[in-house]
Amino acid sequence: MLIAIIGDIHGNVDALWATLDVIDRLAVDDIICAGDVVGYGGAPSECIDLIRGRAIRSVKGNHDAYAVHPENMTAAVREEAANVISWTRSALTVEQLEWLDALPASLDGDDFQVTHASNQPFPEWHYILSPRRAAMHFLFQKKPLSFTAHSHVPLLGMHQPGHHLTLELFRNLIIPTNVSVMVGVGAVGQPRDQDPRASAMLYDTDKRSVSILRVKYDVVAAQNRIREAGLPESLASRLEWGQ
Repeated sequence: MLIAIIGDIHGNVDALWATLDVIDRLAVDDIICAGDVVGYGGAPSECIDLIRGRAIRSVKGNHDAYAVHPENMTAAVREEAANVISWTRSALTVEQLEWLDALPASLDGDDFQVTHASNQPFPEWHYILSPRRAAMHFLFQKKPLSFTAHSHVPLLGMHQPGHHLTLELFRNLIIPTNVSVMVGVGAVGQPRDQDPRASAMLYDTDKRSVSILRVKYDVVAAQNRIREAGLPESLASRLEWGQ
C-alpha cells in the first residue's frame, strides 16, 4: 500500500493543486493530511473545499484550531500570525469552520500515527526541532512510525532503546526494526528549508520505505493571492525562497 502524507498547506491552493496532481499520477492508495490546512495563504476556503471534496483524512493543526477558536491563541503566537488567523476566520463559512473544528488530534494506521505537532499532551503545540523535543515526542509515540508537520522542515528522528536519539534533515529510508521513527513531512504551502518546492512524504507499507516528494508549483500565483487578500508582503515574498 502506498500512502501520501501532506501537511502545512496553509491556504496555498496552488501548491496543493500541484502536489495532488503529482500524487495522483503515482496512483497512491491513500492520502492523509497532517494538519494546518489554513493560515498564512490567500486561499483557505479553496484548500478546505479541495481536501473535503476528495475526502482526504486530516488531523487538526494549530492554525486550524485557532481559526475556529481564536480565543485559545497563546502569547507565543506572533502578531502577524494572529492577524492572519483573524482574516482566515473571516474568509471561511460556518460550515468550513465546523469542519475544521471536527478534525481529530491524531490518526492511526496499522503501524503508524499522524499528528500535527509533537504528540505530547495538549494544550501546547510543540515543534520537534531539537533532540530534547524529539525525545519527548517518542515518550508518547505508541506506533513504530509517526508522521508530523508543524516545523515546515522535512525531518527524520530515530530512537532505539539504549542508543542515542538522532534528529536530522530527512533522507529516504527503509524503516529498521526495533527502532522508533519520526518523520517530519515538511510543508506543502510554506516550506522553510530553503527549498521553495512543496514537500510531502510517500510511505510504502509493503517495502517499509519512506521517501520525500518535492513538487514545483506556481509560486507567483500563490504570492498574488496573498497580496490580493491584503495579507503581509512577507508572507508572499518568503515563498520564493522557501523560508
